[in-house]
Order: sequence, then C-alpha cells, then structure tokens
Amino acid sequence: MNNESLFSMALGLQSPWKVEEIIFSNDNILEQNELHLQIGFEPGARFADESGVLCPVHDTVDRQWQHLSFFEHSCYLHCSVPRITTTDGKVRTVEVP
Repeated sequence: MNNESLFSMALGLQSPWKVEEIIFSNDNILEQNELHLQIGFEPGARFADESGVLCPVHDTVDRQWQHLSFFEHSCYLHCSVPRITTTDGKVRTVEVP
C-alpha cells in the first residue's frame, strides 16, 4: 500500500476520488510543519447530477480547505473540483466528499 492509498482511506475517499499527491513542508526556523494533500479523480470519471444521471466533467475549479491537524502539523486539502454539464444543459459544481 502506498502513501496516497493510505491517506485516501484515512479520508474516506471512494472511487473516483483519490489522493494524488502528498507534500510535507517543514520550516525549521518558524517551527511550522504543514501537510498538503492534493485530491483528484480518475480520468474519464463521471458524476451524478440532481436526477442521478452520470454526466461528463465540463471543467474544474481549484479549491482549498484546512483539515484537522495531522498530529501537530497543519493539514490542507487541495482539490480541482469538477463541474459537470447536467442533462438539462446547466453547468454545476460537484459536491465534494
């Protein structure tokens, strides 16, 4: 099991969501350590609209959230959140897990 799979399981992510990259930055001078997790989705993934129909990804919007600390390290989630074209032709942002 690799680190990305471990953090995906720890966050409770299910397919098509996954942790794609883990970056640990430490600043010994300021004594600040941060964990950054890049979350993405499988290429070609489709997401359900309000009626439950699986729709293709139109584009993505970059978002960032601060998560609970990982031990004493600040943890940030970064995600290119997909926007889909719904069956009625509207573009809407998918809810993140």
